Amino acid sequence: MTVGTAGASSPSSGSPRSAPAASSGRLVGIDVARGVAVLGMFAAHMWPRELLDERVFDGRSAILFATLAGVSLGLVSGGARATPPGRRARVSASIAIRAALLIVLGLLLQAWNAYVLVILPYYGVMFLLLLGVLWLRRRLLVPLAAVVAVAAPFAATLVPVDPVGDTTLSGLPGLAADTLLVGAYPALVWLPFLIAGLVAARSDLARPKTARLLIIVGVVAAVVGYGARFLPGAAAVAALDPADHEGMPAEIVGSGGVALAVVGLLLVITGAARPDGGATRVVRALLAPLAATGAQPLTVYTLHLLITAPLFTAYRSTGGSYGLPLGWLVAAVIGTLVYATLWRRFVGRGPLERLVARASRPWETREAALAR
Repeated sequence: MTVGTAGASSPSSGSPRSAPAASSGRLVGIDVARGVAVLGMFAAHMWPRELLDERVFDGRSAILFATLAGVSLGLVSGGARATPPGRRARVSASIAIRAALLIVLGLLLQAWNAYVLVILPYYGVMFLLLLGVLWLRRRLLVPLAAVVAVAAPFAATLVPVDPVGDTTLSGLPGLAADTLLVGAYPALVWLPFLIAGLVAARSDLARPKTARLLIIVGVVAAVVGYGARFLPGAAAVAALDPADHEGMPAEIVGSGGVALAVVGLLLVITGAARPDGGATRVVRALLAPLAATGAQPLTVYTLHLLITAPLFTAYRSTGGSYGLPLGWLVAAVIGTLVYATLWRRFVGRGPLERLVARASRPWETREAALAR
């Protein structure tokens, strides 16, 4: 989910304000991927079921969100050519402010909608963690992601938890353990997804070679990660369990691979490097509602949580288990696509995206005032 980031789908830029939302240089495939992630989260929350059994959209939609966060932060920090050192302080400060806003908004939404595990507070912490490695070179980021993918799940196994997986630690240690290691979206365990997205952004996403490489690497990683469960004795080794929300190395590799493959595939079919082809124009037109949704993910996700809270309450009061009747999910998807398309056509940028972007760059307001 890209939040308040102008030009966050631009292939290369030196600052967060490098490209307008509707510019020809915008990577439509990235917007479409965000749209897929948003609607996948809708399905994870609203799909009717008696038990919390695993579906294809469970876990993987949120992981696609996290991977796209790395992509977006990589793009706003310069894309293939990282922002020069003299201008990095403001980029980092803007990302830190944005992270704080996400945490606050997420906590408020979690208080409103107790039926959904809101990703935004964890997402904000992930932003802050990625700041620590944002300016590293790709050759350092790749091994770092591999190390964290193994070390963070191992550290999580050392945290004392109750039968449902919540930490038994209290106070600040408990908060840190939940946020970083054993919570619903543990920020440190999920950091490899953001690093993978950052590496992708640093590799020039407008190049066809990069998109194809993402597909190849993603498919291989998915096969390795999800195939780990079939190794002899895998059932007795927690690290080889790729089940969603387990946070084990096998899940990190497998689900991370799916996310990279999805991003690469969408970049290819939307013609990131050849936007003027006839077939590309047709594909972009067909996927325009998804791209419009992905251009304002914070707004759409927030509206989803605000609207579904009373629906969940009503459904549970009538004996419903998890999710909502399927008609509500269908209506939510169609309504979101129509709203996002019309908003983008007649208004432009999403309201929360616009607000967060302005709040995360307070110095621009001061400079504009001084220039008057």
